[in-house]
Amino acid sequence: MNRRFTIYFQATAVNNDYVFKRMQLSIYCLLIGLSGVGQSTTEQLSAVMHTFHHYNMFDGAVLVADHGTVVYKEAFGLANREWDIPNSTDTKFMIGSISKPITATLILILTEKNLINLDSSLAYYVPQFKDKPASKVTIKQLLNHTSGLPNYDIIRDFFPRISRQSFTREEYLEIFQDSALAFEPGTRYMYSSWGYYTLGYIIEKVTGKSYAQAMKDEIFDKINMPNSGSYLHTQIIPKRASGYDYGLGDYVSADFRDQSNTMGTGDIYSTVEDLFEFHMALANNKLLSKELTEAMFIPGLRPARYGYGWFNQNFKYTNSDSIKANYHLGSTEGFISFMIRLPETNSMIVILCNSAPTDFFGIVKSLLKVLYHKPVVLKEPVHKKMETIIANFSAEKAVEEYQTMKKDTALYYVDWLQMYYLGEKLLSLKRYDDARIIGENNAIEFPDRDLVALSLANIYLALNRTAEAILFYQKTLQINPAREEAKNRLRELQSD
Repeated sequence: MNRRFTIYFQATAVNNDYVFKRMQLSIYCLLIGLSGVGQSTTEQLSAVMHTFHHYNMFDGAVLVADHGTVVYKEAFGLANREWDIPNSTDTKFMIGSISKPITATLILILTEKNLINLDSSLAYYVPQFKDKPASKVTIKQLLNHTSGLPNYDIIRDFFPRISRQSFTREEYLEIFQDSALAFEPGTRYMYSSWGYYTLGYIIEKVTGKSYAQAMKDEIFDKINMPNSGSYLHTQIIPKRASGYDYGLGDYVSADFRDQSNTMGTGDIYSTVEDLFEFHMALANNKLLSKELTEAMFIPGLRPARYGYGWFNQNFKYTNSDSIKANYHLGSTEGFISFMIRLPETNSMIVILCNSAPTDFFGIVKSLLKVLYHKPVVLKEPVHKKMETIIANFSAEKAVEEYQTMKKDTALYYVDWLQMYYLGEKLLSLKRYDDARIIGENNAIEFPDRDLVALSLANIYLALNRTAEAILFYQKTLQINPAREEAKNRLRELQSD
């Protein structure tokens, strides 16, 4: 099933090509839909992942465990494209924000050792926060994202400027320690990577060790995670994958980010096998007491229900089926990861991908359908077709063909999040007019998605179309009044 289609020919051949292509794709989708017939669970899981890889939606490693036993693991694509080195199941990937559950676990370990009190204030452990807005924030509130401490996206040029620089721990704290809180601590949920960086800093202060060493001593060495660590770009890490972005029909090397400023929040590398060990250690209370382990998985405030390092809520994998889960997404330059735990059956799925973006929810939902004996029919992702059309023709042509493909629900599927990422990709490439065309179409198609409105606002801002940017920042806040980036951009524009 490694066949590829030539997507579009000259305009005079488009209609005939579409008919021929649809016939071929119908056969292909039928085979996927019937893949469970006579196949073992492992074979069905493999068929799902081969399909996503075929659609250029996955390069990396995957592991699925059922009732505490690994039933499937496999690797796809290349760990290094310059040298044509394949990924394997022991390839080390940057796991992005899946670092947060591991940081949270270490905080709780130190709590059991009476080195940290979850109800103590931030200023108690980090004197730099004394007399600052976040001085009375508690460790518990940092863990469950109810501190009100903002995220780095309040800084408009964070990624091109700050994320690439190297800072001492104290220098990086200075970037956000004076920031106003978004709300009274404990009253609302708002995701904050700066909050988890601060937890990493606290770990260093109370242990007298580097974050990397404390993590190694307290978690990685204790539960047999030999292929995990805290990454710094000057290190030589054997078997570490390179990160790539895939879009517009080709791969490019991901932008650089100095991971020292993601300590505690996104700087860990690991393997699917090591993360299975982490899952089992939590399931068997090898790292924490039963009481603190259970506390980690108590759902927090709505809508995210975030506990100590995990989203703790039912995970919907079909229109009518869901299961109690603990999960986390990770994303950093060139890498996407997703880990989900199913405590009722001691099962878990982890995907580590070194080509971004990817449909992480779609992949995990499909794998869960196999585990729970639900039919899986995988359709062609519309956004991938559009990428190729943009590369070969134009964004206008892509939107035109989108209107046809979205109606062909037997063969194609539309994912609003991936369409959003397509617009963001064009924006990052400074293809502003193309980004506008895709963004405007997204705003029509997905009018209730705040990220879509925010993306179009940012595109208009890049085009110096200030009035339209203001309109869509306002629309973003109408949909989601808590979207801090929109609030900050509006303040900047309206104060000019």
